Amino acid sequence: LGRAAGPTREGQARAGKPFWTFSSRAGWIGPDAATAAKTTTHGMGCSSAGQSRSGLFMGAGLFSLAGAGAYACLSPGQVIGEADSEPEVPHFGPHFISDAAEKASPAVVNITYSASKLAGFLEAKFGGSGVIIDADGTILTNAHVVSAGKQGAKAKPSGDLTVSLQDGRQFTGRVMCSDSKSDLAIVKIDCKEKLPMASLGDSRKIRIGQWVVALGSPLHLQNSVTAGIISCVERKSAELGLLGSRTDYIQTDAAINQGNSGGPLVNLKGEVIGINTFKALAADGVSFSIPIETAKFVIHQYKTYGRVVRPYIGIKMLELTDQLISQLKERDRAFPSISSGVLVPQVTPGGPAEAAGLNPGDVIVKFDGKAVQKGEEVIDLLGHEVGKKHEVVVARAHGRKTVLYVFTEEAVS
Repeated sequence: LGRAAGPTREGQARAGKPFWTFSSRAGWIGPDAATAAKTTTHGMGCSSAGQSRSGLFMGAGLFSLAGAGAYACLSPGQVIGEADSEPEVPHFGPHFISDAAEKASPAVVNITYSASKLAGFLEAKFGGSGVIIDADGTILTNAHVVSAGKQGAKAKPSGDLTVSLQDGRQFTGRVMCSDSKSDLAIVKIDCKEKLPMASLGDSRKIRIGQWVVALGSPLHLQNSVTAGIISCVERKSAELGLLGSRTDYIQTDAAINQGNSGGPLVNLKGEVIGINTFKALAADGVSFSIPIETAKFVIHQYKTYGRVVRPYIGIKMLELTDQLISQLKERDRAFPSISSGVLVPQVTPGGPAEAAGLNPGDVIVKFDGKAVQKGEEVIDLLGHEVGKKHEVVVARAHGRKTVLYVFTEEAVS
Protein backbone atom coordinates (compact mmCIF):
# COMPACT_ATOMS: atom_id res chain seq x y z
CA LEU A 1 0.00 0.00 0.00
CA GLY A 2 1.19 3.49 -0.71
CA ARG A 3 1.45 6.19 -3.30
CA ALA A 4 1.48 5.35 -7.00
CA ALA A 5 4.93 4.97 -8.51
CA GLY A 6 6.47 3.71 -11.74
CA PRO A 7 5.40 3.78 -15.37
CA THR A 8 2.30 1.66 -14.78
CA ARG A 9 0.83 4.35 -12.52
CA GLU A 10 2.10 7.56 -14.15
CA GLY A 11 -1.31 9.24 -14.16
CA GLN A 12 -2.06 8.39 -10.54
CA ALA A 13 1.44 9.30 -9.43
CA ARG A 14 1.11 12.70 -11.02
CA ALA A 15 -2.18 13.23 -9.22
CA GLY A 16 -0.85 11.83 -5.96
CA LYS A 17 -3.70 9.33 -5.62
CA PRO A 18 -3.29 6.20 -3.51
CA PHE A 19 -3.80 2.81 -5.08
CA TRP A 20 -3.64 -0.90 -4.37
CA THR A 21 -2.16 -3.40 -6.73
CA PHE A 22 -1.21 -7.06 -7.06
CA SER A 23 2.26 -8.51 -7.19
CA SER A 24 2.83 -12.06 -8.41
CA ARG A 25 6.06 -12.06 -6.43
CA ALA A 26 4.89 -10.55 -3.14
CA GLY A 27 1.36 -12.02 -3.33
CA TRP A 28 -0.71 -9.03 -2.23
CA ILE A 29 -3.85 -7.76 -3.89
CA GLY A 30 -6.10 -4.72 -3.93
CA PRO A 31 -9.02 -3.08 -5.76
CA ASP A 32 -7.12 -2.38 -9.00
CA ALA A 33 -6.32 -6.03 -9.61
CA ALA A 34 -9.82 -7.22 -8.73
CA THR A 35 -11.40 -4.63 -11.00
CA ALA A 36 -9.01 -5.41 -13.84
CA ALA A 37 -9.60 -9.13 -13.52
CA LYS A 38 -13.37 -8.71 -13.47
CA THR A 39 -13.35 -6.35 -16.44
CA THR A 40 -11.00 -8.54 -18.41
CA THR A 41 -12.63 -11.92 -18.00
CA HIS A 42 -16.22 -10.71 -18.39
CA GLY A 43 -15.95 -7.58 -20.48
CA MET A 44 -13.61 -8.79 -23.21
CA GLY A 45 -15.08 -12.23 -23.89
CA CYS A 46 -17.06 -13.15 -27.00
CA SER A 47 -20.23 -15.20 -27.13
CA SER A 48 -19.91 -18.73 -28.44
CA ALA A 49 -23.51 -18.87 -29.61
CA GLY A 50 -24.69 -19.90 -33.03
CA GLN A 51 -22.91 -21.01 -36.15
CA SER A 52 -20.89 -24.17 -36.27
CA ARG A 53 -18.92 -25.12 -39.33
CA SER A 54 -19.84 -28.40 -40.94
CA GLY A 55 -17.12 -31.00 -40.79
CA LEU A 56 -14.98 -29.19 -38.22
CA PHE A 57 -15.52 -31.50 -35.28
CA MET A 58 -12.97 -33.64 -33.54
CA GLY A 59 -13.15 -36.64 -31.21
CA ALA A 60 -16.62 -38.18 -31.36
CA GLY A 61 -18.37 -34.81 -31.48
CA LEU A 62 -16.82 -33.58 -28.25
CA PHE A 63 -14.55 -30.91 -29.75
CA SER A 64 -14.89 -28.27 -32.43
CA LEU A 65 -12.11 -26.77 -34.49
CA ALA A 66 -12.12 -23.04 -34.15
CA GLY A 67 -11.89 -22.03 -37.81
CA ALA A 68 -13.94 -19.06 -39.11
CA GLY A 69 -12.26 -15.55 -39.50
CA ALA A 70 -9.62 -13.06 -38.03
CA TYR A 71 -7.45 -9.99 -38.07
CA ALA A 72 -6.12 -7.23 -35.84
CA CYS A 73 -4.53 -3.82 -35.39
CA LEU A 74 -1.34 -3.14 -37.29
CA SER A 75 0.76 -0.15 -38.21
CA PRO A 76 2.39 -0.45 -41.68
CA GLY A 77 6.05 -1.32 -41.35
CA GLN A 78 5.82 -1.94 -37.61
CA VAL A 79 7.90 -4.87 -36.40
CA ILE A 80 7.43 -6.31 -32.95
CA GLY A 81 10.78 -7.02 -31.32
CA GLU A 82 12.28 -10.37 -30.42
CA ALA A 83 11.46 -11.98 -27.11
CA ASP A 84 13.78 -10.81 -24.33
CA SER A 85 14.92 -12.67 -21.25
CA GLU A 86 13.11 -10.49 -18.71
CA PRO A 87 10.60 -12.19 -16.40
CA GLU A 88 6.83 -12.00 -16.86
CA VAL A 89 5.25 -8.62 -16.06
CA PRO A 90 5.34 -8.59 -12.24
CA HIS A 91 2.63 -5.95 -11.55
CA PHE A 92 -0.94 -5.88 -12.87
CA GLY A 93 -2.20 -2.46 -13.90
CA PRO A 94 -5.74 -1.67 -15.07
CA HIS A 95 -4.69 -2.30 -18.70
CA PHE A 96 -2.46 -5.35 -18.35
CA ILE A 97 -4.58 -7.37 -20.80
CA SER A 98 -4.80 -4.43 -23.20
CA ASP A 99 -1.02 -4.01 -23.14
CA ALA A 100 -0.42 -7.66 -24.02
CA ALA A 101 -3.00 -7.59 -26.83
CA GLU A 102 -1.58 -4.35 -28.21
CA LYS A 103 1.86 -5.88 -28.57
CA ALA A 104 0.69 -8.96 -30.46
CA SER A 105 -2.35 -7.76 -32.43
CA PRO A 106 -0.47 -6.00 -35.27
CA ALA A 107 0.72 -9.41 -36.48
CA VAL A 108 -2.70 -11.11 -36.42
CA VAL A 109 -4.39 -11.60 -39.79
CA ASN A 110 -7.70 -12.85 -41.16
CA ILE A 111 -7.58 -15.80 -43.55
CA THR A 112 -10.52 -16.51 -45.86
CA TYR A 113 -10.69 -19.63 -47.97
CA SER A 114 -12.98 -19.58 -51.01
CA ALA A 115 -13.81 -23.06 -52.26
CA SER A 116 -14.73 -23.91 -55.83
CA LYS A 117 -17.94 -22.45 -57.17
CA LEU A 118 -20.95 -24.72 -57.17
CA ALA A 119 -23.34 -24.77 -60.16
CA GLY A 120 -21.50 -21.77 -61.53
CA PHE A 121 -22.77 -19.23 -59.01
CA LEU A 122 -22.44 -20.55 -55.45
CA GLU A 123 -19.17 -20.20 -53.59
CA ALA A 124 -18.37 -21.71 -50.22
CA LYS A 125 -16.25 -19.58 -47.91
CA PHE A 126 -14.43 -20.61 -44.76
CA GLY A 127 -12.26 -18.56 -42.45
CA GLY A 128 -9.71 -18.58 -39.73
CA SER A 129 -6.92 -16.58 -38.21
CA GLY A 130 -3.17 -16.48 -38.56
CA VAL A 131 -0.13 -14.75 -37.14
CA ILE A 132 2.77 -13.22 -39.06
CA ILE A 133 6.04 -14.77 -37.89
CA ASP A 134 8.39 -13.10 -40.39
CA ALA A 135 8.39 -9.58 -41.83
CA ASP A 136 8.58 -11.10 -45.33
CA GLY A 137 4.95 -12.23 -45.05
CA THR A 138 5.34 -15.73 -43.61
CA ILE A 139 2.22 -16.63 -41.63
CA LEU A 140 1.56 -19.45 -39.18
CA THR A 141 -1.95 -20.90 -38.95
CA ASN A 142 -3.83 -24.19 -38.56
CA ALA A 143 -3.78 -26.80 -41.30
CA HIS A 144 -7.55 -27.23 -41.06
CA VAL A 145 -8.01 -23.51 -41.84
CA VAL A 146 -6.31 -23.77 -45.23
CA SER A 147 -7.81 -27.13 -46.11
CA ALA A 148 -11.37 -25.85 -45.60
CA GLY A 149 -12.25 -28.41 -43.01
CA LYS A 150 -10.89 -31.42 -44.88
CA GLN A 151 -8.95 -33.78 -42.66
CA GLY A 152 -6.20 -36.29 -43.41
CA ALA A 153 -2.86 -36.37 -45.16
CA LYS A 154 -4.41 -35.99 -48.62
CA ALA A 155 -6.42 -32.85 -47.82
CA LYS A 156 -5.17 -30.25 -50.29
CA PRO A 157 -6.38 -26.64 -50.62
CA SER A 158 -8.28 -26.24 -53.89
CA GLY A 159 -9.54 -22.68 -53.77
CA ASP A 160 -8.37 -19.12 -53.27
CA LEU A 161 -6.77 -17.99 -50.04
CA THR A 162 -7.23 -14.34 -49.08
CA VAL A 163 -5.23 -12.79 -46.24
CA SER A 164 -6.56 -9.51 -44.82
CA LEU A 165 -4.56 -7.04 -42.75
CA GLN A 166 -5.98 -4.58 -40.25
CA ASP A 167 -5.54 -1.60 -42.56
CA GLY A 168 -7.83 -3.19 -45.15
CA ARG A 169 -5.16 -4.47 -47.52
CA GLN A 170 -5.75 -7.93 -48.92
CA PHE A 171 -3.26 -10.39 -50.37
CA THR A 172 -3.53 -13.73 -52.08
CA GLY A 173 -1.96 -16.35 -49.84
CA ARG A 174 -0.02 -19.42 -50.91
CA VAL A 175 0.10 -22.53 -48.74
CA MET A 176 3.80 -23.34 -48.44
CA CYS A 177 3.51 -26.20 -45.96
CA SER A 178 0.60 -28.06 -44.38
CA ASP A 179 1.12 -30.70 -41.70
CA SER A 180 -1.95 -32.67 -40.65
CA LYS A 181 -0.15 -34.44 -37.79
CA SER A 182 0.39 -31.20 -35.89
CA ASP A 183 -2.53 -29.35 -37.57
CA LEU A 184 -0.19 -26.50 -38.48
CA ALA A 185 0.38 -24.77 -41.79
CA ILE A 186 2.56 -22.01 -43.19
CA VAL A 187 1.10 -19.45 -45.59
CA LYS A 188 3.06 -16.85 -47.55
CA ILE A 189 1.95 -13.47 -48.89
CA ASP A 190 4.01 -11.11 -51.05
CA CYS A 191 4.29 -7.51 -49.89
CA LYS A 192 6.84 -4.86 -50.86
CA GLU A 193 6.88 -3.46 -47.33
CA LYS A 194 8.02 -5.17 -44.17
CA LEU A 195 5.10 -6.46 -42.20
CA PRO A 196 4.65 -6.49 -38.41
CA MET A 197 5.63 -9.82 -36.92
CA ALA A 198 4.96 -11.43 -33.57
CA SER A 199 7.54 -12.42 -31.00
CA LEU A 200 7.58 -16.13 -30.22
CA GLY A 201 7.75 -17.06 -26.55
CA ASP A 202 8.63 -20.36 -24.88
CA SER A 203 5.72 -22.69 -24.09
CA ARG A 204 8.03 -24.83 -21.95
CA LYS A 205 8.03 -22.09 -19.31
CA ILE A 206 4.28 -21.61 -18.95
CA ARG A 207 2.51 -22.44 -15.68
CA ILE A 208 -0.99 -23.41 -14.60
CA GLY A 209 -2.93 -20.31 -13.56
CA GLN A 210 -0.88 -17.98 -15.75
CA TRP A 211 -2.80 -15.20 -17.53
CA VAL A 212 -3.11 -15.55 -21.31
CA VAL A 213 -4.77 -13.61 -24.13
CA ALA A 214 -6.35 -15.10 -27.27
CA LEU A 215 -6.61 -13.05 -30.47
CA GLY A 216 -8.57 -13.76 -33.64
CA SER A 217 -11.93 -13.44 -35.35
CA PRO A 218 -14.52 -15.69 -33.70
CA LEU A 219 -17.69 -16.00 -35.77
CA HIS A 220 -16.14 -13.55 -38.29
CA LEU A 221 -15.96 -10.80 -35.63
CA GLN A 222 -12.57 -9.39 -36.48
CA ASN A 223 -10.13 -7.88 -33.98
CA SER A 224 -11.59 -9.80 -31.04
CA VAL A 225 -9.62 -10.29 -27.85
CA THR A 226 -10.45 -12.69 -25.01
CA ALA A 227 -8.52 -13.49 -21.86
CA GLY A 228 -8.24 -16.19 -19.25
CA ILE A 229 -5.76 -18.46 -17.54
CA ILE A 230 -3.90 -21.64 -18.42
CA SER A 231 -5.87 -24.58 -17.05
CA CYS A 232 -3.39 -27.32 -18.03
CA VAL A 233 0.06 -27.00 -19.57
CA GLU A 234 0.32 -30.46 -21.12
CA ARG A 235 -3.06 -31.93 -21.98
CA LYS A 236 -2.35 -35.24 -23.73
CA SER A 237 -3.92 -35.77 -27.14
CA ALA A 238 -4.93 -39.27 -26.02
CA GLU A 239 -7.05 -37.72 -23.24
CA LEU A 240 -8.94 -35.80 -25.92
CA GLY A 241 -9.45 -38.81 -28.16
CA LEU A 242 -7.33 -37.32 -30.94
CA LEU A 243 -5.94 -40.40 -32.63
CA GLY A 244 -2.90 -39.75 -34.79
CA SER A 245 -2.10 -36.40 -33.18
CA ARG A 246 1.56 -35.92 -32.32
CA THR A 247 1.26 -33.04 -29.94
CA ASP A 248 0.07 -32.21 -26.46
CA TYR A 249 -2.08 -29.13 -25.95
CA ILE A 250 -2.31 -26.07 -23.75
CA GLN A 251 -5.74 -25.97 -22.12
CA THR A 252 -7.17 -22.55 -21.34
CA ASP A 253 -10.44 -21.00 -20.24
CA ALA A 254 -9.92 -18.05 -22.60
CA ALA A 255 -12.80 -18.09 -25.10
CA ILE A 256 -11.72 -19.76 -28.36
CA ASN A 257 -14.51 -20.16 -30.90
CA GLN A 258 -14.92 -20.89 -34.60
CA GLY A 259 -12.82 -18.29 -36.37
CA ASN A 260 -10.07 -18.23 -33.73
CA SER A 261 -8.26 -21.16 -35.35
CA GLY A 262 -4.70 -20.23 -36.24
CA GLY A 263 -4.69 -17.12 -34.10
CA PRO A 264 -2.15 -16.63 -31.31
CA LEU A 265 -2.40 -17.34 -27.60
CA VAL A 266 -0.04 -14.86 -25.94
CA ASN A 267 1.40 -14.22 -22.50
CA LEU A 268 1.38 -10.84 -20.75
CA LYS A 269 4.54 -9.81 -22.59
CA GLY A 270 2.70 -10.22 -25.89
CA GLU A 271 4.74 -13.28 -26.88
CA VAL A 272 3.05 -16.09 -28.76
CA ILE A 273 3.01 -19.23 -26.61
CA GLY A 274 0.39 -21.18 -28.54
CA ILE A 275 -1.76 -21.42 -31.68
CA ASN A 276 -5.48 -21.52 -30.92
CA THR A 277 -7.04 -24.66 -32.39
CA PHE A 278 -10.31 -26.00 -30.95
CA LYS A 279 -12.74 -26.01 -28.05
CA ALA A 280 -14.92 -28.53 -26.22
CA LEU A 281 -18.47 -28.52 -27.58
CA ALA A 282 -20.15 -29.66 -24.39
CA ALA A 283 -18.62 -27.06 -22.08
CA ASP A 284 -17.63 -23.43 -21.86
CA GLY A 285 -14.13 -22.39 -20.85
CA VAL A 286 -12.46 -25.54 -22.16
CA SER A 287 -10.31 -24.58 -25.15
CA PHE A 288 -7.02 -25.83 -26.55
CA SER A 289 -3.95 -24.38 -28.23
CA ILE A 290 -0.94 -25.99 -29.86
CA PRO A 291 2.26 -25.12 -27.92
CA ILE A 292 4.55 -22.75 -29.79
CA GLU A 293 7.46 -25.18 -29.34
CA THR A 294 5.58 -27.60 -31.61
CA ALA A 295 5.11 -24.77 -34.11
CA LYS A 296 8.83 -23.94 -33.94
CA PHE A 297 9.60 -27.51 -34.98
CA VAL A 298 7.28 -27.19 -38.00
CA ILE A 299 8.82 -23.81 -38.91
CA HIS A 300 12.34 -25.25 -38.69
CA GLN A 301 11.38 -28.24 -40.83
CA TYR A 302 9.81 -25.96 -43.44
CA LYS A 303 12.89 -23.74 -43.62
CA THR A 304 15.21 -26.75 -43.81
CA TYR A 305 13.32 -29.18 -46.05
CA GLY A 306 10.39 -27.24 -47.45
CA ARG A 307 8.08 -29.68 -45.67
CA VAL A 308 7.74 -31.45 -42.33
CA VAL A 309 9.96 -34.53 -42.24
CA ARG A 310 9.32 -37.11 -39.53
CA PRO A 311 10.89 -40.55 -39.20
CA TYR A 312 8.49 -43.46 -39.01
CA ILE A 313 8.95 -47.01 -37.75
CA GLY A 314 5.35 -48.23 -37.60
CA ILE A 315 4.48 -49.09 -34.01
CA LYS A 316 2.03 -48.01 -31.33
CA MET A 317 3.50 -47.42 -27.89
CA LEU A 318 2.14 -47.58 -24.35
CA GLU A 319 3.90 -46.34 -21.22
CA LEU A 320 4.18 -49.00 -18.52
CA THR A 321 3.46 -47.93 -14.95
CA ASP A 322 4.09 -50.15 -11.91
CA GLN A 323 0.35 -50.79 -11.62
CA LEU A 324 -0.01 -51.71 -15.29
CA ILE A 325 3.00 -54.04 -15.15
CA SER A 326 1.49 -55.82 -12.13
CA GLN A 327 -1.84 -56.18 -13.90
CA LEU A 328 -0.24 -57.56 -17.07
CA LYS A 329 1.78 -60.06 -15.04
CA GLU A 330 -1.39 -61.24 -13.30
CA ARG A 331 -3.05 -61.80 -16.66
CA ASP A 332 -0.07 -63.50 -18.27
CA ARG A 333 2.66 -65.14 -16.20
CA ALA A 334 4.93 -65.17 -19.27
CA PHE A 335 4.91 -61.35 -19.43
CA PRO A 336 8.50 -60.01 -19.41
CA SER A 337 10.05 -59.55 -15.99
CA ILE A 338 10.77 -55.81 -16.24
CA SER A 339 10.32 -52.80 -13.97
CA SER A 340 9.90 -50.20 -16.73
CA GLY A 341 9.79 -49.84 -20.50
CA VAL A 342 7.52 -49.06 -23.44
CA LEU A 343 4.99 -51.70 -24.48
CA VAL A 344 4.39 -52.26 -28.20
CA PRO A 345 0.71 -53.28 -28.45
CA GLN A 346 0.58 -53.03 -32.24
CA VAL A 347 3.02 -53.25 -35.16
CA THR A 348 2.04 -51.85 -38.57
CA PRO A 349 2.06 -54.57 -41.23
CA GLY A 350 4.75 -53.94 -43.84
CA GLY A 351 6.36 -51.17 -41.79
CA PRO A 352 10.00 -50.78 -40.77
CA ALA A 353 9.40 -52.23 -37.29
CA GLU A 354 7.87 -55.41 -38.64
CA ALA A 355 10.74 -55.75 -41.11
CA ALA A 356 13.17 -55.44 -38.18
CA GLY A 357 11.40 -58.21 -36.26
CA LEU A 358 9.34 -56.34 -33.64
CA ASN A 359 6.22 -58.14 -32.52
CA PRO A 360 3.08 -57.04 -30.67
CA GLY A 361 3.69 -57.57 -26.95
CA ASP A 362 7.37 -56.67 -27.08
CA VAL A 363 8.59 -54.22 -24.46
CA ILE A 364 11.22 -51.69 -25.57
CA VAL A 365 13.68 -51.29 -22.69
CA LYS A 366 16.50 -49.55 -24.56
CA PHE A 367 16.61 -47.44 -27.69
CA ASP A 368 19.98 -46.49 -29.17
CA GLY A 369 21.65 -47.57 -25.94
CA LYS A 370 19.44 -45.45 -23.66
CA ALA A 371 16.85 -46.82 -21.24
CA VAL A 372 13.34 -45.62 -22.12
CA GLN A 373 10.16 -45.44 -20.08
CA LYS A 374 7.88 -43.30 -22.27
CA GLY A 375 6.89 -43.24 -25.92
CA GLU A 376 7.94 -39.59 -26.07
CA GLU A 377 11.50 -40.65 -25.25
CA VAL A 378 11.52 -43.06 -28.20
CA ILE A 379 10.19 -40.33 -30.48
CA ASP A 380 12.90 -37.90 -29.28
CA LEU A 381 15.61 -40.52 -29.88
CA LEU A 382 14.31 -41.14 -33.40
CA GLY A 383 15.37 -37.60 -34.23
CA HIS A 384 14.53 -36.17 -37.64
CA GLU A 385 16.64 -38.29 -39.98
CA VAL A 386 15.03 -40.67 -42.43
CA GLY A 387 16.83 -43.91 -43.33
CA LYS A 388 18.84 -43.97 -40.11
CA LYS A 389 19.51 -47.29 -38.32
CA HIS A 390 18.43 -47.55 -34.67
CA GLU A 391 19.30 -50.24 -32.16
CA VAL A 392 16.29 -51.48 -30.19
CA VAL A 393 16.52 -53.80 -27.17
CA VAL A 394 13.21 -55.54 -26.47
CA ALA A 395 12.14 -57.77 -23.58
CA ARG A 396 9.97 -60.74 -24.45
CA ALA A 397 8.08 -63.51 -22.71
CA HIS A 398 9.90 -65.76 -20.22
CA GLY A 399 12.67 -63.22 -19.59
CA ARG A 400 14.19 -63.23 -23.09
CA LYS A 401 15.86 -60.09 -24.45
CA THR A 402 16.55 -59.44 -28.13
CA VAL A 403 18.52 -56.76 -29.96
CA LEU A 404 16.92 -55.56 -33.19
CA TYR A 405 17.87 -52.95 -35.78
CA VAL A 406 15.24 -50.81 -37.45
CA PHE A 407 15.65 -48.36 -40.33
CA THR A 408 13.33 -45.35 -40.32
CA GLU A 409 11.20 -44.24 -43.24
CA GLU A 410 9.61 -40.85 -43.83
CA ALA A 411 6.17 -40.53 -42.30
CA VAL A 412 3.34 -39.39 -44.53
CA SER A 413 2.09 -36.03 -43.24
